[in-house]
Amino acid sequence: MEEAIVTIKATESELECLIWSLNAIKTIRLPLEPEWKKPYKALLKDLENIKQYIQEEKRDRVNDKKKEEEIRGVSCETCD
Repeated sequence: MEEAIVTIKATESELECLIWSLNAIKTIRLPLEPEWKKPYKALLKDLENIKQYIQEEKRDRVNDKKKEEEIRGVSCETCD
């Protein structure tokens, strides 16, 4: 049976909480086979990738804004 894909909206702070809680689960030591941790580790990896993507997008936006400001500043100096 194929699993459905769902979309979840979350804030960055909620994402941080999810990552923190999955890290806590990952470090739990129980006298069981470690197989039960696999889905949690996979989800943790996915969420960390999402967090990294968000950080890169923010960094790109800031850099783009700085470039635009530099271009405007240069063009205004040239015009004056």
